[in-house]
Amino acid sequence: MKKVADLLKADLLLWNDEIDFGKYDVLIFRAPAGVVVRKLCGKLKSKFEDPAIVVLDPSLSYAIPLLGGHEGANEIAKRLELLGMKAVITTSAEFEEGYSIGVGFRKNSSSQEIVEAINEAINLLKISLKDVKIVATAMIKKKDSEFRKAVEYLGLPAGFVSEETINSMNVRETSAVKIGLKNVAEACALYYSKNKELILPKKVFGGVTIAVAR
Repeated sequence: MKKVADLLKADLLLWNDEIDFGKYDVLIFRAPAGVVVRKLCGKLKSKFEDPAIVVLDPSLSYAIPLLGGHEGANEIAKRLELLGMKAVITTSAEFEEGYSIGVGFRKNSSSQEIVEAINEAINLLKISLKDVKIVATAMIKKKDSEFRKAVEYLGLPAGFVSEETINSMNVRETSAVKIGLKNVAEACALYYSKNKELILPKKVFGGVTIAVAR
């Protein structure tokens, strides 16, 4: 497990250590999945508040996103393939057809502004909301209540992409470098797209930036 902690620059805790849920974005356990579920079930609140959970089998052959696949668990599992593990991805957005929408927005943006920007973008492309498989933004926005309200109103899954993954992607630099990210909207749209084809480069609608990929 030290190799895992070193790769991810993460804290290494013992099973009996008390876990501060508010401190971590992702928790990784080397233990049977059922044991992990029983340990955590009384502490879980929602996908927007809880850390993502990854389970490693005893032989360190598999990395299994147990909770929060789109909230960081899938990313971590894929990164652990550098140590020879196999990421077992069970979420559908990475494999299914459909459009992925990347969103960048200011701190004071409202859910209404985000919804309106997404609707303007899909109208511009002449596509339907039912053809959109996910709406994604940077991991630093995971707990933003307005983004949460927007995706819940639209009835779409929410996805998040970490700083490390965004900055490792082959995407152009934008003004997001001011907050430590190469790009937000385009990177997030491309990350969840199947064909890695950007069909709408980032476009600003009011105070919200939208990009669409498939």
